[in-house]
Amino acid sequence: MECAFCAGGLDHCHGSLVVHLEGGFTECSEDGCVDLDFARHTLTIDCFDVDGGCSCAEVEVRELLRAS
Repeated sequence: MECAFCAGGLDHCHGSLVVHLEGGFTECSEDGCVDLDFARHTLTIDCFDVDGGCSCAEVEVRELLRAS
């Protein structure tokens, strides 16, 4: 099976774009991806949802617990 975006010659990435809660920076799960535009990625997630977690997510949870 071939990717429809590849077959159509569209600029895209097969990786997932991860948006970090602390600092708002992004990174991609695909090695070598250098264009972190949201439009190039079909999946965009918060770092909180990354398997194994992220230090940003831990900070966010502590702040939420402190606020309640």
